[in-house]
Amino acid sequence: MIGWFKRRIETYKAHRKLASQTDPRAFKRMAMEIRDLALLASQLNPRERDIHKLIRSVIVEMERLSELADRPEFRKLSTGKKLLLRQGLQESREQLLESIESAPSPTQTLQ
Repeated sequence: MIGWFKRRIETYKAHRKLASQTDPRAFKRMAMEIRDLALLASQLNPRERDIHKLIRSVIVEMERLSELADRPEFRKLSTGKKLLLRQGLQESREQLLESIESAPSPTQTLQ
């Protein structure tokens, strides 16, 4: 009886975690965070035009994703596709953070 109850609780927890990961609001938050990181990255590399072009495309795509997350069609996507999209967004976020960390210092003077 206790084992059955523990399994039910664990199943419920896993279901809630999956639901929170595939919630459209979570995708919208991630998209806005990535957009903000991209804006920050563009400010840290003001002279490189190639990077600006890539960053601009990231910003546009994140705005599109934010709009798509509000649509009913987004809710109809399979859980697997939503998880793959979430994984891709997490990887993009990590890459942006790495590029921000590796950006050259704006001044030569140590602070």
